[in-house]
Amino acid sequence: MRRILAGLVLTTNLVPAAVAEVDLNRYIAERAANCWATPTAMRGFKLDVALEVRFTREGHVDLVQIADYVPESETARVLAIDFAEALKRCGPYATEGMREMKLNLSWPM
Repeated sequence: MRRILAGLVLTTNLVPAAVAEVDLNRYIAERAANCWATPTAMRGFKLDVALEVRFTREGHVDLVQIADYVPESETARVLAIDFAEALKRCGPYATEGMREMKLNLSWPM
């Protein structure tokens, strides 16, 4: 039984970096979404936002830039800005040492 458990521990530590980054992206997006008051007014609205984010060592957002949003509309632009502000407010984040990342939000989550 101990050999089986040791094998499970070893295989779970061999997670590819891309999978870990996806999990980190989801963790940060979900945490920021919890601080985002706007979604209650977004029933039925779909939004995709790509952000470039820089963090401090402590996990606070140092810089956030909106790289893209879909649909291309004034409403989506305002919602993307509002989400970026929520991202700043909700920190610090456990970034696992990552200082910069491309963060993607697909709403609804």
